[in-house]
Amino acid sequence: MRKIALVNQKGGCGKTTTAINLASCLSGKGRKVLLIDLDPQGHSGLGLGATPDQIENSIYEVLLGKVPIDKAIHSPRRNLDAIFSNVVLSAFEQVMAGTREREYRLEQSLADIADHYDYLIIDSPPSVGLLTFNGLVVTDEVIIPVDTSSFSLHALDKLLNTIEIIEEKTQHHLFIKILASNIDRRTRFGRHVVEKLNGLFPENCFKTVINTCTRLREAASHGKSIAEYDKQCAGFRDYQSLTEEVLGDETEMKVKTAALKPLWEAEFLPGQSLEKEIAFTLEAPVGATVQIAGDFNNWAPEGLELTESQGRQVWHKVVSLTPGYYQYKYLIDGRWVLDPANGQTADDFFGGANSVIKV
Repeated sequence: MRKIALVNQKGGCGKTTTAINLASCLSGKGRKVLLIDLDPQGHSGLGLGATPDQIENSIYEVLLGKVPIDKAIHSPRRNLDAIFSNVVLSAFEQVMAGTREREYRLEQSLADIADHYDYLIIDSPPSVGLLTFNGLVVTDEVIIPVDTSSFSLHALDKLLNTIEIIEEKTQHHLFIKILASNIDRRTRFGRHVVEKLNGLFPENCFKTVINTCTRLREAASHGKSIAEYDKQCAGFRDYQSLTEEVLGDETEMKVKTAALKPLWEAEFLPGQSLEKEIAFTLEAPVGATVQIAGDFNNWAPEGLELTESQGRQVWHKVVSLTPGYYQYKYLIDGRWVLDPANGQTADDFFGGANSVIKV
């Protein structure tokens, strides 16, 4: 089974629209597809005509182990099965707090049906938390829809860093493709976004661009895929083209995460040094054992040096870092602590938080 997750922590970028229509077009090509909605908003179900009162067992019950996964499967279309969600899924992270292996609940649930399908399509929530983590652990490939907004481009930069962190922690490597979505190429800005994405990620962008199309929104409001609603519109042609590209990669997944260049790298001129020396400092008692660990050292604690500054006991370490976002924490006498001088934090995917620094 080929497994693909639609991911972007920014909402409104076409993630659910792509999940529904890619799954539908793949099923129309004779592939057996399972669509799983990990978004508590439940829009994938609505987009396929399923009302909340029709969903007896959702992905929430599956992840909690209340029902086997086959009891939650709906069959809204030929060759297309789906497991829907609803608002109760928003409680998943809180309910699972402190539970062992909660990041692998979806993977464990899928074991019994993995051989029943050609494709698994996952619609992720617009956040990078426990639900998205479950989806990324399961999948081999990630499609990141990006629309025409500076917020979306910024979210892409952060998401690529987050995926890299997840890969390092889980040793699970992902193939990433970027999809320009909801693009109005009649405008200079729309064309600029497509050109920028292709310039930054020439090997990782789909050739297909999903153009702005009112019929796509209309189809979703009627609980239909665009293939069912209007095969004459540009939206259908775009998703057919995307499907052909996805099918073309069946024999070879060509691009690895390591091939991606972070957005910030394009801002540097050839020959310009990317590394900067960053000083981490922390006040702690003289007799303490003070260490730091983060993305920059594979989370292997390194000791800090003690100096006295204006009567204060200051521990410090200088680390050379290339531009980007880094998560880290201090370790004082074996106890993990956030950086008290840095208010920027991020979910560590295990129920806690890390300090975040942008270089």
